Amino acid sequence: MTGKMARKIYLGISIIFFNVFILFLLINLGFSGLMDLQEYLRKKNRDPKASYSFRPENPELMKVYPGISQPEISALIRENRAVTQGYEPYVQFKERPFEGKFVHADPRGFRSVDGAEKWPIDRDRFNIFVFGGSTVFGYGVTDDQTIAGYLNQRLKEISKKPFAVYNFGRCSYISTQERILFEQLIISGNIPDLAIFIDGLNDFAHHKGVPGFTNDLTKFMNEGEKPAYKKLIEALPVTKFFLGSNESISEKEKGDSSEIVSDVLSRYKTNKKMIEAISGEFQVKTLFVWQPTPSYKYDQSYNIFNKFDYDGFMPYLRAGYESTAREYQAGTIGNNFLWLGDMQENLKEPLYVDAVHYSARMSKLIAEQIAGFLSEKKIIQ
Repeated sequence: MTGKMARKIYLGISIIFFNVFILFLLINLGFSGLMDLQEYLRKKNRDPKASYSFRPENPELMKVYPGISQPEISALIRENRAVTQGYEPYVQFKERPFEGKFVHADPRGFRSVDGAEKWPIDRDRFNIFVFGGSTVFGYGVTDDQTIAGYLNQRLKEISKKPFAVYNFGRCSYISTQERILFEQLIISGNIPDLAIFIDGLNDFAHHKGVPGFTNDLTKFMNEGEKPAYKKLIEALPVTKFFLGSNESISEKEKGDSSEIVSDVLSRYKTNKKMIEAISGEFQVKTLFVWQPTPSYKYDQSYNIFNKFDYDGFMPYLRAGYESTAREYQAGTIGNNFLWLGDMQENLKEPLYVDAVHYSARMSKLIAEQIAGFLSEKKIIQ
């Protein structure tokens, strides 16, 4: 074979491989665009009033942000939505440190309420740790408009004690994560005088009782031994299009409602007992609060997110709250339990900044209920 012939063969093979590569690239770009189009059409066909949250410039939001200009509302919402989660041992995740105009997430794991928190805690103060999910963190409001922020203000009005209130609310946290976080804080030597746990919504929303990123972390660990070429093939748009995803955020998990509700409540009460046992050993007072949610005992004509599919998003929430209400009325949960599940029943006003998170007005009302209970039980004097 002459050199000229070899060059022709090499050139021909190179052109074929190049064209195959370009075709492969174009096919994947095409399927990627097709999937993006499907997602766009799905969102476009959805009723915007049925959304979990509104665009920051939506004028409807002025109903839950009275006295605040539209630009200020937009800035507040955008800043809250910029807060993200990062890894933390034992509890899986927490809010990453964040410094904004309205939101200050401390690297030590709490959201500031007044900028005066000391860490390690000051033993000369009456230290209160408030645990819960994103409704306690206060997505959608400023630092001082969270439940912990208003509780800090109210306690200073009714008592001469020097207080320090710490907001340990974290996105998606369930009672199990709160218990573990409480344990870790005690191990670190930061032992509060009072620990308040605000729950209800997330325990039923995450009814399996596992943290929110469990599926992602399980997938990550399971794929650790998978060859790189398999990961690459599975990541291709054409593969995703034809094989589909194994997960569907809209697919309802089927199960016996009464059994699931019973399991969730049993797990909650077990976590409560464990927290009480630990607290007794370390002389920490405790209060457990059952929070209100927009889908239970609330006039939906005042809920600006009333078209949101609550039953589809949280199918066991209503039944769970009804069951919890029966247990509370029967007196089986304990005298350190504050039932606020129906506190909004007679409130004729908008109270939520999105489908689940409290407005400043609602956060203040909850904080006042908690402060009143603490005063009545002589926990705070």
